Amino acid sequence: MTPDRGKFANRARMAMRRGIGKVNACVAVVCAAFALVYACVCETAFAGRARGVAGRSSAEWVFRATTAIAGAMYACTVMRDPGRVPVEYEPNVEDDGGGVVETKKKGGGRRFCQKCERYKPPRTHHCRVCKRCVLRMDHHCVWVNNCVGHYNYKSFFLFLAYTTLALTQATYHLGVFARDEIFSENGSAANDLKTTTVAMTCLVVTFALNVALAFLFLWHVRLVINNKTTIEHYEGVTAKHSNIPQIIEHPYSLGVVANLREILGRNIILWFAPGCKISGDGTRFASILEMGRVAFEAHASKREGQLSVI
Repeated sequence: MTPDRGKFANRARMAMRRGIGKVNACVAVVCAAFALVYACVCETAFAGRARGVAGRSSAEWVFRATTAIAGAMYACTVMRDPGRVPVEYEPNVEDDGGGVVETKKKGGGRRFCQKCERYKPPRTHHCRVCKRCVLRMDHHCVWVNNCVGHYNYKSFFLFLAYTTLALTQATYHLGVFARDEIFSENGSAANDLKTTTVAMTCLVVTFALNVALAFLFLWHVRLVINNKTTIEHYEGVTAKHSNIPQIIEHPYSLGVVANLREILGRNIILWFAPGCKISGDGTRFASILEMGRVAFEAHASKREGQLSVI
């Protein structure tokens, strides 16, 4: 075996062990729900509507594609480390004299984790389940058996988006199948108790999941538009500049477009392309006060240059 193949084999074994270790009851339930809805839609809705038609319809291919991407993003969210505080991280002492200071219900200033016994970067929180600090922690999700943080938030957001889309398609196709094949007098499944039971059960489950995931996805759309995490929303994170007596409602909200780029990437065309990581290293984030200070300094320098010329 060549060295390259040996490294690849070792990485594959490590990934397999990690994957097996991440599977718990909640992850198994999510995977089973994925498989149930996918199999039910393909074996009832698409199979029933395609009787006598060779090949698969474009709607079926779209459903298969969105389901596959949703599954890949779920696996990425489960497997990807959400972000650890770098060993060499030290807070910028200059921030106390002229930078942005986070203000929360429990106070502000430089943040120190008593459990990890080290400083925490902005937007970092200690997870009691993972027993460590997580960069840009949003929340700990039992359904992915992992924290949702800096390095897997995009995959979590895309998982919600593509799962909502796939469930919407599944609900629609199962509903059409029920209308045309079960409740219609000329339907092929009108007198088939087994098919009727399976299809209707799947329709009810799919509709319930669709509603729940749609509300969760819309909640995170709101968070992304405001560049907030779930923790920041409930903590009421604000900011103040040490030299300016002004309170900013949320320091990391840079405007809708800038906030979307912060989470989904600079290239708008690739916003919904499968991916995991948010831009940056997770220890420092652009803030509205810093951007305002830079703009003010640039304007002042330009003004001084004009006065010197005069």
